Amino acid sequence: MWKLASLVVACLLVAPVAQADVVTVTITGQVVGNFENTPPVGDINVGESLTVSFDVDSDNFTEGVPGDTRGYEIDQSSFVMSFSGGVELGLIDPFPVGETPYFTLVEGFPVSDGFFVSTSPFSPGGVPISQDPINFNFDLGYVGETLASLDILDALGTYGFDGLTRFGFNLWKIVPDNVGTEFEFESMTIESAATPVLDASWGEVKAQF
Repeated sequence: MWKLASLVVACLLVAPVAQADVVTVTITGQVVGNFENTPPVGDINVGESLTVSFDVDSDNFTEGVPGDTRGYEIDQSSFVMSFSGGVELGLIDPFPVGETPYFTLVEGFPVSDGFFVSTSPFSPGGVPISQDPINFNFDLGYVGETLASLDILDALGTYGFDGLTRFGFNLWKIVPDNVGTEFEFESMTIESAATPVLDASWGEVKAQF
């Protein structure tokens, strides 16, 4: 009996502890047009592949249209836009005072579920990147009930062309010459870094009988 009781206590020495819910969004595509002449964006060539990656915290959000949109604040230091030709871009630093970059989930507003990147949780509009005054724009829409809720942890997975109704994916400079760099959308992955870790801080426990 003593040996059995000691074995049971030993099983309680290690307990799983959840990490913070950091969610990584990764968007991939290909350059299909570039009308910007000023480097570094001007150095991007048609045919290059690109990857946009950034982190959000699942608990750090702002409600946009109640029940329809929810904007998750992008960790500005995590935002990287990299091209196969070697150009790498981030968000403008420092970010404009009073503005916040959001990755927003859309549920049924106005006509479909989807996602967008903007300085507003209410509507698409893009975010300024490190080559001012160029904005990064991303707006993705799917027909039907693609999202179960506005909780980003319910949206984990990979999104491609199945059910796609629209996408806007580009760099755009409105002032002074209204030119852009256009991308073909390939896929978007939303994944959580939250995994159980072992916490052995209880130390050694011995059964006393």
